[in-house]
Order: sequence, then structure tokens, then C-alpha cells
Amino acid sequence: MPKVLTEEQVQHFIDKGWVKLENAYPREAALNVQEFLWGELAKKGILKDDSSTWTEPVVRLGNYVHPVMDGLNSERLTNAIEDLIGEGRWESGKDMTGVMWGGYIINFGPEVPGGWHYDGSHFRHYLDSWEQGLLLVCLFSSVKKGGSGTLVAEGSHNIVANMLAQHPEGMGLGEAIRECNKHPWLAELVGRNKPASDDIYADAPTQEKQSKKEHLAKFMNETYEDPEGFSLRVVETTGEPGDMVLCHPFLYHAPSDNELGVPRFMCNRVSPTRERMQLNRENPADYSVVERMIRTSLGLKDGELCTWERQEAKQAEAK
Repeated sequence: MPKVLTEEQVQHFIDKGWVKLENAYPREAALNVQEFLWGELAKKGILKDDSSTWTEPVVRLGNYVHPVMDGLNSERLTNAIEDLIGEGRWESGKDMTGVMWGGYIINFGPEVPGGWHYDGSHFRHYLDSWEQGLLLVCLFSSVKKGGSGTLVAEGSHNIVANMLAQHPEGMGLGEAIRECNKHPWLAELVGRNKPASDDIYADAPTQEKQSKKEHLAKFMNETYEDPEGFSLRVVETTGEPGDMVLCHPFLYHAPSDNELGVPRFMCNRVSPTRERMQLNRENPADYSVVERMIRTSLGLKDGELCTWERQEAKQAEAK
């Protein structure tokens, strides 16, 4: 039984690949982080009380280990993460004091650059990779509809899982994304913003007279039923300071434009597991939610063995 997430929330995560947890950490603690970040922005000449200094659509601030982040630590956050990756399997465990929180992203808008991708540029990708566990989208400001909330491609984790199953030798992130983008639904979704370079996070020049919003409308208003038995749809996430969006490690996502002019403060962080994911556990009850989802993506039933076997990259290729 989950400790924090409801059965409905767990099912939402299973079906869609993401779920929002309200009050993952105290609202006051989230606002304290926002004030800290405004202080860091001031060092760059970007002032909270002077919108004329908000000239960049996106400002990224580095990772910090700072006492203000310790206020984000909560048992509710830890237990929600372990509801999905398995109790005791989170590398950080319950003691997150002094732990680095991920890169901070402040969106001022209105046009926010960035393309569709899933995360993990710091490791080689395998079906059982442990380095991410979950992607956590942590909010430090109010994010309303149109306020640059993260867009998620529901169901896209199934595409990534099936692609990685075909590559036991592992893949770099850019290579993996290019392979996934051959899927017809993803190809159409990312086609308008297909990168002109190897920068997988970048937007390419618009190739047609259609706005980003118009392009996205089809994918947000219509659900695509994949022949493999899962659904795909784009959703804009919203929330309040202290809320957190927990995402499957394979979930495609992208930034959205800030139409409201209210700066959006968030960070991405990961929750690595202590060991590689196990896709052939002796007791089916021991599978984590994420492990079970990967097995489902591959069409495996309880008791059926996953024949995928990791093949470490050849030494020559790793150099």
C-alpha cells in the first residue's frame, strides 16, 4: 500500500506517466527558496521589483547546496517517491540535509525556447538504468494555466521503454531521443521544432506559418491511441509553491510559453535508486511501480520473464 499517494494517484501515474503531489514540502519553504533565487538573480541585474530587467525568456541557475534547500526536505516527499520506486530504494533515503537540488529554471517568457525530450544527459541509457529513478519537477511559485507549466507527453514512457529494449548495448541521450522520435506521433509532435543541430533541447526555426500554440492544440485536444495499447496526449501541468510533479524517468516533456508574465520558479531533480532496476524479481509483489510499468510497456505479464539483458558498451566505444 502506498504511504502518501492515493490508489487513484498511483493509477494515474501508471496510466499517464506522471502525477502531481500537492504540498510535497511546505509552501513557506518553497517561497523561501524563491526569495533566495531572486537574490541570485539580482547578482545578474535581474530585479524582482523591476520587470524591465526581465529581458531573457529563461534564466538557468546552477545547482546549490544551501541551508535554505533543507527546508524542502519532508517525510511526505520521501514517502511519495518511494511509493513509486520502492521503499528503501531511493539513494538519498530520508536524510536529504545538505543534498544538492537540481538546476533551477526561471521562465519569464513570453516565448520560452526548448524542445521535447526526456532527461538524462549525464549517463548512458539502459532499460534498467538507476541514475534517474524519477524526474521531479519542483515548484517554488504559483503556476497557472498559461504560466509556463511543464508540458508532459502522457504515455510517452512506453515509447522510450520499447526503444531501449531494442538496444541492450545502451545509448547516449541524444541518440536515444532521435530513435524515439521515429515514432509517428512523436515525429509529428516534435517535427515543427526539430533541432537544426545536435542540441536535443533546442527549438529549430519554424518551418511553417503555425504558432507553437496552434501546433500543440491538436496534441492537447486529441488522444492518440497507439496500436500497442497505450494512449498519448500532451498536458500542461500547473501547481502552487510546494507542489511537485513526479514523472516516470522515460517521460517526454517540454517547456511552455509564459503568457501571463508572472515569473515561474522551478527546478528539476532526480531520485536515483540504490541499484539498477530489476525486471525479473522472484516475487512479483516486490516490483516497484516504475519497474512494473516498464514490464507492462514491453507487454509482459506476471510470471513472464523479461528476456532483455544489458550489454555493457564495448570499451572501444566508451572511449
